[in-house]
Amino acid sequence: MYGGLHSPAPLPAHDVLLELARRFTPRIEAIHPALVLLDLHGLGRLWPAFDDLGRALLAAARSREITAHVALARRRSTALLAARAFPGLTIVPPGRESAILAPLPLSFLDLSADREALLRRWGLRTLGDLTALPKPALIQRLGAEGARLFRLSRGEEEAPFVSTARPEAFALSLDLEWPIEGLQPLSFLLMRLLDPLCASLREQGQRALSLALDLALINGAPWRRQVKAVAATADARVWRALLLLDLAAHPPMDAVRKIALRAAPTPVRVAQLSLLEPAQIAPERLSETLGRLRAEMDSGRAGSPVLLDTHRPGAFAMGSFDPRPSPRVPSRARSTALVLRAFRPPRPARVVVRSEEPAFLAASEARGVVVGRTGPWRSSGDWWDEAWSREEWDVALDAGGIYRIFRDRLRDRWYLEGVLD
Repeated sequence: MYGGLHSPAPLPAHDVLLELARRFTPRIEAIHPALVLLDLHGLGRLWPAFDDLGRALLAAARSREITAHVALARRRSTALLAARAFPGLTIVPPGRESAILAPLPLSFLDLSADREALLRRWGLRTLGDLTALPKPALIQRLGAEGARLFRLSRGEEEAPFVSTARPEAFALSLDLEWPIEGLQPLSFLLMRLLDPLCASLREQGQRALSLALDLALINGAPWRRQVKAVAATADARVWRALLLLDLAAHPPMDAVRKIALRAAPTPVRVAQLSLLEPAQIAPERLSETLGRLRAEMDSGRAGSPVLLDTHRPGAFAMGSFDPRPSPRVPSRARSTALVLRAFRPPRPARVVVRSEEPAFLAASEARGVVVGRTGPWRSSGDWWDEAWSREEWDVALDAGGIYRIFRDRLRDRWYLEGVLD
């Protein structure tokens, strides 16, 4: 026996029907926020009469100030359709599914607009009109969908029941008898929360990528911090180190009277290691190392460089460090490509220009007569912020070596940018 629970009125929360259904059975399936299917098998001992069970569901909904429709039927599709169609309590006796569903309009089948228009052109308006058609002819015209619609209209469709699991809340809190100050006592209390929290994550096959820490201060002000790890982990010691490093940089303004932790779970990522690639650094150790770097350096100085959407050479921003295996470059490409070994910062240079082309270069890393040149390549941009304009050349010197030089056209200065290897 299945039960359909439908609320036609707006709900105060999306999961309110789920919590209401779980008061009767843990086996529920959320079809959408306003429609829930209950597997009622095995509840006959508590409610020998299904009328009593249906009235109990309605009473529970009224206690939560929810307008609900309840339908009990032998098949899941019948219970869902009847709950959407009929107000109050509906009990569908076995064998009466087709007769009870026959008056329902075709819109209850959740058809596409084109399919519903086609059926209406055939003169069909209700589920009873659909089941009155010869089944072989319907299958011949609509294929497998025609067979499914025919069974659904008769209340014979039996889709598999997929139970909706209760969402896990990985959160713990601790009320203190006496307020505490300082990182040392806070470190001890954090481990009292982190140990069971991380154990719960491991039991559920989860890891945490971020952790939220809420501190209630004695002055009544909240103090919320959120730390992120490089890779998802359930190691309590790693999270304690990251939290303490963050609190050392952002200490609470008063004594603490309550501690609360909430983890954002993520499934464990299974990876196949390779014997032919170098070993990667442990994510837990890397997270702690980056946390210490952020605590010692200014904001935005620790992470990975991210290229910006601009033609300005060397422009980048600092993003989160995400170590990934470097892409494999074919050996043929490695042997033929020229690589610019850039100098940071570019070296000031003196360039003699003849016929609008560089003829002599003098810098700290290179000096000589230009015997070959390619260019110029001119680029400019960011006129609305910090304007730049440059003219690039690749030059070969008589002393050997190929170098890239450029002229800052706004300041009329030459620089040696790097050597081409």
